[in-house]
Amino acid sequence: MPSPTTSRRGENLLDRIVARIRKDEGPAFRAFSRAAFPLARRPRPRSILASFDRGFGLIAEAKKGSPSRGIIREDYDPAELARAYQAAGAAAISVVTEKNFFFGGKTHLRWVKHAVRLPVLRKDFLIHPRQIFESYNLGADCVLLIAACLSPRRLEHLHRLAASLGLEALVEVHTASELDFALRIKPRLIGINNRNLGDLSVDWKTSLILRKLIPRGIHVISESGLRTPEQVRVLREYGFSGVLVGEHLLRQADPGRALRELIYG
Repeated sequence: MPSPTTSRRGENLLDRIVARIRKDEGPAFRAFSRAAFPLARRPRPRSILASFDRGFGLIAEAKKGSPSRGIIREDYDPAELARAYQAAGAAAISVVTEKNFFFGGKTHLRWVKHAVRLPVLRKDFLIHPRQIFESYNLGADCVLLIAACLSPRRLEHLHRLAASLGLEALVEVHTASELDFALRIKPRLIGINNRNLGDLSVDWKTSLILRKLIPRGIHVISESGLRTPEQVRVLREYGFSGVLVGEHLLRQADPGRALRELIYG
């Protein structure tokens, strides 16, 4: 039998997620017209980069579950969670909005945006320009662009489109080859995901390996598999601007306290 992360056709989890998005959003994608898409009136986006300019920071994640772990937090209230993260000193909040595999929702981002003063990252599998406009209207300040599910040309296009709307972009890579073409678009913020989206294995030292290949002047974030103050200390020493942490915090009775312990030891 195929593993939970692969289909009989050999597709990995990322392939399946993107295929489902194309199925669900296909009609909206095909009908999309930039000229006709109404933009919401909203405050100017807040800057995640400005937070990292001031020093090392932690992006705290709000999500109910994941494909590898199932439901992580039964009493999931994204707004309440975000307020706890903010009080504990988070630099920004990441909100997972993908619904079929991560139990998220687009409304979750709106709730978080109204609950906190911090920059809010929309964490989803964004593959089409319509999703960038949608992210702006939902209140996102920053969007995730995953190199593994985008061609170099589409990555560049979505990156430029986000910037044209005043949104920052966290460009996520998993491998040296993804990093190579991600660097061509001259991103200001790169996330190194320590989770292999093909088999879901995690090795946090992936960040240490890939960090050496990234030029100075780019803020670099480590994502996935981070659970201890010692890991955070090492990442600081390697020149990371911050970390993105979700599951570890979500599994704690007091996520805010767990956040402070990660940052301050």
